Order: sequence, then C-alpha cells, then structure tokens
Amino acid sequence: MLEVELKFQISESRRNALLKAIDPKKSEIIQLQAKYYDTPDKKLAAHGAALRQRLEGKTWVQTLKAATKNHLQRIEENHNLGELAEAPQLDLSLYPKNSEADQILQNALGDQFDQLQLQFETDIQRTCRVITFEDAEIEVSLDIGEVRTQTAHHEIHEVEFELKNGSIQSLLAFSFEWVKKYQLWLDVRSKAEFGNLLTLNQTVSPAHIAKDMILNKKDSSDKSLRTMIANHMQHLLPNIAAISAQVAEAEHIQQAQLALHHLHLSLSLFKDWTHVKTEKWAHQLAAFESHFQNLQHFQHMQNTLGALLQNPKTAESLDKDILYAQEKLNNLVKSTQNVQHYLELLMFSLAEAEQPTHDLKWFAQNTLQNQYKLLQEALSQADLNHLESLELLAQRLNELKFSFPILTQIYDVKNLQKYGKSLNDAQQASEQYQVLASSSSYLQQTELEASDWFALGWLTAKQEAYAEKLLEATEQFLVSRKFLK
Repeated sequence: MLEVELKFQISESRRNALLKAIDPKKSEIIQLQAKYYDTPDKKLAAHGAALRQRLEGKTWVQTLKAATKNHLQRIEENHNLGELAEAPQLDLSLYPKNSEADQILQNALGDQFDQLQLQFETDIQRTCRVITFEDAEIEVSLDIGEVRTQTAHHEIHEVEFELKNGSIQSLLAFSFEWVKKYQLWLDVRSKAEFGNLLTLNQTVSPAHIAKDMILNKKDSSDKSLRTMIANHMQHLLPNIAAISAQVAEAEHIQQAQLALHHLHLSLSLFKDWTHVKTEKWAHQLAAFESHFQNLQHFQHMQNTLGALLQNPKTAESLDKDILYAQEKLNNLVKSTQNVQHYLELLMFSLAEAEQPTHDLKWFAQNTLQNQYKLLQEALSQADLNHLESLELLAQRLNELKFSFPILTQIYDVKNLQKYGKSLNDAQQASEQYQVLASSSSYLQQTELEASDWFALGWLTAKQEAYAEKLLEATEQFLVSRKFLK
C-alpha cells in the first residue's frame, strides 16, 4: 500500500505550543522501539528502501518501506507479528514470491538476503491524534526520542501529517496551516536516513542530483509540465532539507540552486502548456534563486580575485558579504513563505492533468519557435559598446540551453548532436560573461582603493573578450536552425 505523509521539523520556540495544539489529553501516547536492518554495504538504503521491526506498545510489527517518484508517497507493507516475550527474528518469508515487496527486496539485495543485519535502533515517544480537515482525516504525530547505534545517537523532535482518508490537496492545505502557526519547515529525511548516517559517522547524505527526465510523447502538455515540476521537486527538497538543518556542503547549495533554476524556467517557458496560472510561482522562485546567485557570485569572486585584491578592506568587505548571504539563505530556505511554495508546487505536480486542445508535439514546436525568435531579437539588440545589452542575450541562451533537450526529445531531430554542441558553446560563453559582469558590477559599487583598480581592469578585459565570444557563438548556433519548420 501507499503511505501519504509529510514530515516537518519544529523550531524550538514553538515546540510547546505545538504539543498543546495536539492536546495529549485527547491523543494516544505510544512508545515505539524499532530495529532497522540492512547489509553492511547499505544495499537497501542505496535503493531507497528500509526494513524494520518495531515494538508498538506491546505489539511487534515488521515493515518494509520504499521510495516512490515523489516525496509525499512511500510504499509501505506492514505485518503484525503479535505480542511476543522476546524480540522476533527477521522474517523474510512474509514476502511472497513476485509480490511488490519481494521485487523491492530482490532489486536491492540480489542474492544477499543472508547479509541483512541490525544496523541501528530508534526509541520514540509518539503523541498522535486524528484530525478532520475539509474532506480528509489526517493523523498528526509528534515524535520525540532518538536514533542510536552502540556509539552514537541523533535526537528526534519532529511532527508528521499522514493522510488516512481524503485528498492530497487537503493534506497539503492542512499542513500549511500548521506551518504558519508553528514555524515548521519541511524535511524529507527519514529516521532511516538519520540512522544510516550514524553508522557511517556522517552528518549529511550526499547532495541529491537531478535524474534524467524522459517525457511520454502521448501525454498532454499539462501532464508533461506537472511531470517536470515533480522531477524538479525530487531534486530540490533533499538539498533544501540539508541547508535548513545547517549541515549542507557546497554541493547541496549548488544542487538546490540548480533545481530552483529549473523550476523557475519550467514555469516560465512552458506556462502556455497548462491553464493554471504559473507566473506568480515563477516570479517567487526567481526572487528566491537570486539569493543563491548572490552567494555563488561572492564565493566565486573570493576564489578568483582573492589574490588580486591588494587592499585588506576590500577583501574584508567581501568576507562579510559572504557571511551575510549565507545567513540569509539559511533563514530563507525554511521560511514560512518558501515552505508554502514547496507545498503549492507539490500540490500542482500531483493534481489531475487537464486535456488541452493540441498534442504535445504542437506545444513543443511552438515553444521552441518562440524561444528562437526571442533569441534572434536579443542578438539583434546586442551591442559591444553597451555591455549591459548582452544580459538579455545571455538570459535567452540560458533559457534555450535548458529547454532544448526537453523539447527536442518530443520529436525526432536529425543532427541533434551538432545543434546541441553549437548551443553549448554559446551558453558556456554566456555563463562566463555573466559571472564576470556580476563581479565587475560588485567591484564598481565598492569603495575601491587605488591598489584594487588592477583587479577591476582585469575583469573588464575578460568581460569584453567573452562578450565577443558570446556574440560569435550565438550567431553560429542560429545558423543551424534548419530543423525548425
């Protein structure tokens, strides 16, 4: 069966208020003690699965969980083992041959079922009650306790909202009401993930990388856009969780920025593929993404210009700007407004698709033709004597670099590799130009000492060189648009 739930972390200042809202007098309080099993090399975890036995009050339950294509739903199969005097042995005979559970285990373990062994345990006090909201019955569970190994432990203090009956839209709407009241932030990391990290002596899982996206040519444009948004949310949320928990590495921040960028572009470029108004989301995501870009630009300048900045005051100013940008980003990723955006986008991605009047190929071709037209207009307006005029050209190239592989997979294109290389050359020149332009602009707004004018001169020369490359590469790409009819 599918389990539909959302999990949130609670700011310390709001924990007591949330407990009062659940009202322990009206709730069930149960002690949950679980043992999690995997192979020494974590094969189940690598396949997004978890196998546990849990003592729920007086009853033992064996559970297999597995990830799906979105962070709201998980496959969950429970087997009641009854009341036992001692902890039971792991029982794999519960999963019949060729059942869904058996397939999950076979895909993960192969012939290594005998390698399963205890990895870690959890000890949780759960306070839970079912609340009716709109058409839904939602179980609210406050979990307090720990995940532990023999040598380490991780504190748990989180709230889960599980849909028992009703629509996912009601679950999301209910969740946001609690987000606003209790300053909750969305966390897609499971207790199993925390436990696996403990066994590896690590604080954070590797950054989540985007998976290749393949659209079904028979789907409607509306369904295709929802599929894209779901794919981007799968990419975004694990990285956002790491940043929110302040355990992120540089790669988590880079991947979160990339996912936000792809979300923004999908909602902007493919807005005509659905009747739902997406402009507000696109605008909000662009503003959110700009904070990631600011941090990225400051760090890039520190890495590339650090040796060129002779005056300590300029370098100190850059250090302060980086610290401020990091602090602001840490707060923004779990702000109530942005958590609302995550929930709204999840809701959009899971809602039933509409049936437009044209097929997917028609929408793809129209979108690509429109992007080529905008790129040509931007190129015609570009002027090397006015470098700011190249910003729009760089933006149009960036948009096309994102959409080109998506749109061209919908219909066959001959010599696609040639077109792709030509576009990639233009986009790389565009990217370098934008980075240099941003660095130059930053220094021009800073009170530079005479010793730092060399750095600005070096940047300006580089910027002009890449501006020429940008124009040349864009013209070369536009020559190769013969496949568009």
